[in-house]
Amino acid sequence: MSLSRRSPTPAPYPVLRGQLPAHAGRRRLLAATGMALALPALAALAQAPRTVVVGHLLDRNGAQSDLARDYLAGAKVMFDAVNAGGGPVRILHVVRDADPDPRRALAQAVSLADTEHAGLLFGPGDRLLPALASSAELARRGMQIVAPLSGLALAADNVWFTRADYQAELDAAAQQLRGYGLTRLALAVAPDFAVSSLARLEAQAGTRAVLLEGTGAAAARRIAATRPGAVIVAGDTLAYAELGRELAAQGWYGFLVGLSSVSANAAREILGRGYAGGLLLTQVAPGPQQATLRVVKEHVARMKQYLDEPPSPATLAGYIGAAWLARALQSARTGSPAELRRALQGRFDVGDFTLDFTRGQRGSQYVTLAVSGAK
Repeated sequence: MSLSRRSPTPAPYPVLRGQLPAHAGRRRLLAATGMALALPALAALAQAPRTVVVGHLLDRNGAQSDLARDYLAGAKVMFDAVNAGGGPVRILHVVRDADPDPRRALAQAVSLADTEHAGLLFGPGDRLLPALASSAELARRGMQIVAPLSGLALAADNVWFTRADYQAELDAAAQQLRGYGLTRLALAVAPDFAVSSLARLEAQAGTRAVLLEGTGAAAARRIAATRPGAVIVAGDTLAYAELGRELAAQGWYGFLVGLSSVSANAAREILGRGYAGGLLLTQVAPGPQQATLRVVKEHVARMKQYLDEPPSPATLAGYIGAAWLARALQSARTGSPAELRRALQGRFDVGDFTLDFTRGQRGSQYVTLAVSGAK
């Protein structure tokens, strides 16, 4: 019996060396075409900016209302410029008018965290900051309070200051005035203004502090009798301007020195056009007069571009705080509270002006005296 040899099964398609079957080629072509079409979409998805919500409670009614509005304006133009630049982070700046009651304002901050998903609260002032900084509710939610307008010295793990505190301002004012050759100084302190090291300040000024009560008339009589070359006022706009007016009534027109808590425009309105004394205010950030600094030039240009308003020390301070925050957010890999904290703990040059948070939560001790003027 003979066995027949079975012929090999012919290939369904002729295959040449180095050539795929036609159906396989079509599959490869379709896959390649699909990948080519998908790549732009994937690239766009990969490059889509991450949105970070920054809450902002604006105090329109307190003693710092004028400063708070300027501070907001400076921050807003910075955030607008960041969003227009198309970087890796888009900042959603959610602004709410703060309730006059700090407890209800705290509830607003909690709502920003819960309903708007804000992980950051920008720029609170003196009236609101203590309640916000001591809130267990905000701390539990991981809310970071950044660039407060306030100069209060508060120890809170989630508060990041871009400015010196009021005590540093008072110390610097006394030292700089003595450096100018003014040896006869007077010190006036408002009863609600916290001065942690009053004894040291009195030693620097070489005088005992005078408490401001009522309209300041009694304090003005005591101060004018000593004929000082300058009077340093630890207080808000009203305390500063009312004392200046009472000193003028006593015939004293020396240098009236206030802190960054004073609004130059409001103070001049209270003092009146006829006031002939010299008005000096401390600044905790470079002012518009320092036009050679990059951050000042950028800010002036962006105020004109986005708001068409003149800059002020307060708009510049808000701009610098927002510039620091924007740079920190761009270095964050995610929006988690832990990652936000890590991103804030750096050293940032915002344009010939540096904020350094590598050693703590106060990034600047810059203080200088400048002649006060309305915008």
